[in-house]
Amino acid sequence: MARYAIDTKVPISRSKAQIEDTLLRYGIKEFGIGVSPRGDGIIFKKNGKVYKINVPNPDPQNFSTDVKYEQARRQRWRILLLSIKAKLEEIEAGLISFDDQFLAYMALPDGSTVGDFMRLPENAERLAKTKMPKLLIG
Repeated sequence: MARYAIDTKVPISRSKAQIEDTLLRYGIKEFGIGVSPRGDGIIFKKNGKVYKINVPNPDPQNFSTDVKYEQARRQRWRILLLSIKAKLEEIEAGLISFDDQFLAYMALPDGSTVGDFMRLPENAERLAKTKMPKLLIG
């Protein structure tokens, strides 16, 4: 179980607002936050590319009370905020490019993401058969 923000009292709405503020602060002007029965997510556009990050709801069956379930949902949004801030700060500092940092979340024409595509068994098999260069020289 995740430890960060385990006892947070911050409402999900405030975490979402802070994510919006963070995206704006780092120059991302086109974004939205969606809601579905399976979970929520954010979508944003940068450099002509669309990125999607899902925040799946925890399984309510794993919680003894609605209070604990809602606590887990609040925690997930705090973790997402932390993650987005860290990613954008690494980009700002020049440690990694935007594309490399968010590649797994980049949306493909069919609405899936690069991460979704790479997790398909047939694509994992193709990649496993591909001859890759050695990581270390010599």
